[in-house]
Amino acid sequence: MVLKNHIKNIILDIDNGKGVISEEVIQNTPERIELFYKEIFSGLSINPYNFLERTFPVKNNDLVIEKDITFYSMCEHHFLPFFGKISVGYIPNGEIVGFGDIIKVIEAYAKRPQLQERLCEEIAETIYTGIKCQGVYVFIEAEHTCMTMRGVKALGAKAITTSSKGVFNENNNLKNEFLNLIK
Repeated sequence: MVLKNHIKNIILDIDNGKGVISEEVIQNTPERIELFYKEIFSGLSINPYNFLERTFPVKNNDLVIEKDITFYSMCEHHFLPFFGKISVGYIPNGEIVGFGDIIKVIEAYAKRPQLQERLCEEIAETIYTGIKCQGVYVFIEAEHTCMTMRGVKALGAKAITTSSKGVFNENNNLKNEFLNLIK
């Protein structure tokens, strides 16, 4: 059965025979939701490591930061959106990647049913192993609609997660430099 047929059945179950939900919604909304799901979960068919194959040589290995990258994802527990900003810092090992490639890695993982903690770890691990850098630090701040519009209804509450690899685990000054620069 096609996804839109399942969605139509959910809508009919919600209506429960009352006829409150319009015929237009019953007929057309399932296809709109199916297209949305295909887009929002398109990362399931993408290998994020592919975006890190093209590198560029650098003479020094100074800290590279890309900050405040907006992302949207879907909580795997409630299939409700969570969204926010991601900042990534890494210490090259003679090679860098394009800034857009980092964003593509983030989008590939964000466009999957997700947990913020896992999203953070997956991005860090992929960048660390994908470009064989000396270290990486990922910082995510996000609002979860599963927490703001249902359940505890903590409007405006945000969750922060971090993940670090390599030299960021060995050097607190480097961690602090990264955190100060993304403020």
